Amino acid sequence: MVDTVVVAERDDEDTGYRFSWSLAIAGGVAATAVTFFLLMLGSGFGLLLVNPVTHSGPSLPAFLTGGAIYFFIAQAFGFAVGGHLSGRLLGPVVETQMQEDFRAGAHGLVAWAVTILATLAVIALAGLTAANTGATTAALYGSTMPHATNGAPVAYLVDNLFRPHDSAALFRSNVDAEARAEAGRILEAGLARGIQMTPDDRVRLIGLTSAEAGISRSEAAARVDRMQADVQAKARHDTDIARKAASYASLWIAFSLLFGAIVAVVSAIFARNEDDRESWVR
Repeated sequence: MVDTVVVAERDDEDTGYRFSWSLAIAGGVAATAVTFFLLMLGSGFGLLLVNPVTHSGPSLPAFLTGGAIYFFIAQAFGFAVGGHLSGRLLGPVVETQMQEDFRAGAHGLVAWAVTILATLAVIALAGLTAANTGATTAALYGSTMPHATNGAPVAYLVDNLFRPHDSAALFRSNVDAEARAEAGRILEAGLARGIQMTPDDRVRLIGLTSAEAGISRSEAAARVDRMQADVQAKARHDTDIARKAASYASLWIAFSLLFGAIVAVVSAIFARNEDDRESWVR
């Protein structure tokens, strides 16, 4: 009696977790393009709602809130498109349902990461271009452009310090130009240190204020101290507003990115399952 042994060759191995970088990158590029298009479209319509001539349109808080919500939606839609594209084009592999879902989700997550890196690259390139343009403009026209940003506040502070106490003297413009220039330099040096003037600068500024405004040294000292306190309070207020705005923006961006990652992963998994269902129908 002869025994026959049949050896069956396995056509396909249970490889599982096969990853395609090309599909993940393609999904990321598609998500970036869709998000950028939607953001440009929303920016165009948003600017149409604002009329700088008549000052009509939504208020600033409403405008910023609407813009943030639209950014959230546009980004989520872009990630959904990228994840769906990556999951739908994966193709079947001999694997369990859990392996297939994990493979599709991994492609969606990498597509999300590619989108983030591409967006950061575009932002960095735009910032570098703006910095180079600003440096070139300052080098070419810096000597002729008026320094309104730095000069106007200091000049206004000097005006307040040297303003005569006597109402009849308000209409006289006999302030010494050299005294005004020196006071401006003292204030600029103080602003560079956060309006913390040195004792010598404070004494000199009090003397200039007393002489030019026609007031006593005690009144001039009170005026200088009041100006210094007002500027410090405004600086602290502006810093606090900027800190809160940066904090809220960071939290909102982090939340939107987390939601975008979930959307990309879920879209890729649903797209893979949809492709499987259509394959079974065929």
